[in-house]
Amino acid sequence: MNKIEKIQISNIKDISLLVALDSIELEKTLGYHDLFLLWSPTFQKAGIPVYIVFPDESEQLKEYCQYYNTYIHYVSDLELIKRLDCIQEKIVFGKKYSVILSKMYVVHNGNLLEEQKRINNKTIKKLYIKALELKFENFIKKIKNSVDIPNILW
Repeated sequence: MNKIEKIQISNIKDISLLVALDSIELEKTLGYHDLFLLWSPTFQKAGIPVYIVFPDESEQLKEYCQYYNTYIHYVSDLELIKRLDCIQEKIVFGKKYSVILSKMYVVHNGNLLEEQKRINNKTIKKLYIKALELKFENFIKKIKNSVDIPNILW
């Protein structure tokens, strides 16, 4: 069973994927969440954890997430969403609303390295490849240097 946790980006040392989503009660958010459930075995095989950050209070989120046993870590942290600049103010018919923008990031050594503002299979794949390149960067360099193959073939 997954637990709701608090994280500090500066404490994430491994290559990870960080995702900011709106309330778990919204249909659009559930669609994004389902995409990550489909991708979670792929991230798990590569050893790349996924942190999904929701603004929901812990009890609301815990109730929803208790049914999933995946490689996804659920985080309830509105302050982190604010620091990631994912909140936008909108005025509709004179009323002011706060909207949480869905974004994804590749995190390494506490730094946000890559950002995607759209969430779909194509952008998840793009960030997955970027995370793999970072994770195996030294390995790839060693292979390139140890084998006498022209650079044009790489």
